[in-house]
Amino acid sequence: MATLIEPCPFCDSGHLHISHHLLSHCVSCQTCKSKGPHRRQLEDALLEWNHTSKLLRSARTTEHVKVHGRLHELEDAVRNLASALRHGPIGQNARPGFEMEH
Repeated sequence: MATLIEPCPFCDSGHLHISHHLLSHCVSCQTCKSKGPHRRQLEDALLEWNHTSKLLRSARTTEHVKVHGRLHELEDAVRNLASALRHGPIGQNARPGFEMEH
């Protein structure tokens, strides 16, 4: 049965090599030189590599969504601060003696 090998979990490269060492097999990335676990059965080595790849890619995607959402919050805060500095605080009078240079 043919098994599709997932890309490298660390660098996302598809330049992979299956190594055979005496009584074990492992998948290694030719780009970043990472290696999967050595297993007696080739199918087990491939399954472990694929499992790790899927987990790390999923974690990266989830983290990217969190960071991207947080980035929008920070951008909004910066825009609000810039507006407040240009036009004075919303709903309050500007502090006496505080003027922006243009």
